[in-house]
Amino acid sequence: MKSMTGYGKSELETKHGKLTVETRSENHRFLDMKFQMPDSISSIENQLSEAAKNLVLRGKIRVTLSQESGSNNSFSLNLELAKKTKSNIDKLKKELGIKEETKLEHFLMIREIFSGETKQGLTKKEVSEIIKTALDAIKKLDEARISEGRKLEKDIKQRLKTIEKLTKTIKSKRKDFIKNTSLKLKERIEKLLEDTKIDEERLYQETAFLAERSDITEELVRLEAHISKFRETSSKKGSIGKELDFLLQEMNREAGTISAKSKDATISHCIIDLRSEMEKIREQVQNIE
Repeated sequence: MKSMTGYGKSELETKHGKLTVETRSENHRFLDMKFQMPDSISSIENQLSEAAKNLVLRGKIRVTLSQESGSNNSFSLNLELAKKTKSNIDKLKKELGIKEETKLEHFLMIREIFSGETKQGLTKKEVSEIIKTALDAIKKLDEARISEGRKLEKDIKQRLKTIEKLTKTIKSKRKDFIKNTSLKLKERIEKLLEDTKIDEERLYQETAFLAERSDITEELVRLEAHISKFRETSSKKGSIGKELDFLLQEMNREAGTISAKSKDATISHCIIDLRSEMEKIREQVQNIE
């Protein structure tokens, strides 16, 4: 079980400056992965993306590669582009009747005129080291997600035990349901009819009808099956968050039906506690890959 939130960071000293790779992830229904990196190393994005997909299956992933300028970095000036830009600006001002003075800051806004470039291109070895550093950050992110996932799993399993206990309590309360229902119904009829003789066969039929309408056996069986499937699924590897969320919805549905059919105060209280635990698990499940 993995969480969908995590953070990882790695650094690399290069002759072009220090490279820092930071990875962050958060909840998302699907896999949403985006990279932000300097143009000089943008060619490695596909390699990093494929490698990351082997570790991360779901979540909003952001990988940022930033590089501090080193002593081997310098700025290049595209003088021809600057001249053409000024000529176009002057022409535009004349056509539109703009009298504003052309300033240096207008040229600084154009990235292509002043650009930082390395004196030397990246070697294969340097590219390999950058990829290794980025993958290391992604692996640290994955480790953080696994660590958080263990905490979530521990909490969920504890709450699942509570749900099982409550389900067993409900089951035990319904053990003598027909017998108790028959006695209560008989007592009420005797009180209403006083000395009038009761038709035992009719009483049995009415009890059976009431018992059928209030029978929660099937719902309890399905609830127990969903709990068992939930425990089994939570132990699986890979992306399990969506399946766990679906099972919780089914468990909640059965709990609602049990509450509506049972018409028993003790059971209703158990259902309130049971659904409260389910809601807490649901909040955790939203963060599971």
